[in-house]
Amino acid sequence: MLFPGFGTLINAAVMIITGSLGVFLGSKIPERIRETSLMGLGLITIMVGIDAFLETSQAVIPLISILLGGVTGSLIQIEYKLETIGEWLKKKTYTKKDNINPKGNTFVEGFVVSSLIACVGPIAILAPLNEVISKDLNLMFIKTGLDGIMVFVYSGTMGIGVLFSSLSVLLVQGFFTFLSLIIGNTFLNEEMIKELTSTGGLMILSIGFRLLNIKKIPSADLIPGLIFAPLIVFTISQF
Repeated sequence: MLFPGFGTLINAAVMIITGSLGVFLGSKIPERIRETSLMGLGLITIMVGIDAFLETSQAVIPLISILLGGVTGSLIQIEYKLETIGEWLKKKTYTKKDNINPKGNTFVEGFVVSSLIACVGPIAILAPLNEVISKDLNLMFIKTGLDGIMVFVYSGTMGIGVLFSSLSVLLVQGFFTFLSLIIGNTFLNEEMIKELTSTGGLMILSIGFRLLNIKKIPSADLIPGLIFAPLIVFTISQF
């Protein structure tokens, strides 16, 4: 580790590179094939979410975490603010003529969905903590590889908005890098990580529903659930 946050910078850089490649190659693929690929991604996303949810030891914990997180997120309008940022980035990226292009219509959805996938999982929290506290970049490299593949595939179907999810990664993982510098040691135990993973799985599942056009669940509003999950585990352990 050259300096705290080095892994996160590499993570974002790889996302930009692979995403750019995806945008270039994606434009050469027929629309019907892109739509079919997106449906396949939706199915895979759902299975990843289910697999993560099954990590739980007590299903009531992710249930309560999602409920509390959803209420909190709705009150502070996380989804709305994320979409507003996406719209602002879209206006700065596309010209008026470009906005007529149907591909431009997927900008906000691509930004929101890819940001959520890259940021809501427990690895987005644990990787920067592990980098600073344990001086170990292995987990960060794993996440970088996964994110690189994700943005490559998604940018080919949803366009350039996916590339801007790298900004979300810098913000979220940068926060946890800063947090790890303050706390100085690991505060998440094995049980907390399991319930954090399970709660994140439900959020990933909601993203799969969006990709398949089953239901556009405000997934970003559920993000505070990732904070409630370990807090609930800690509270239960006190009794």
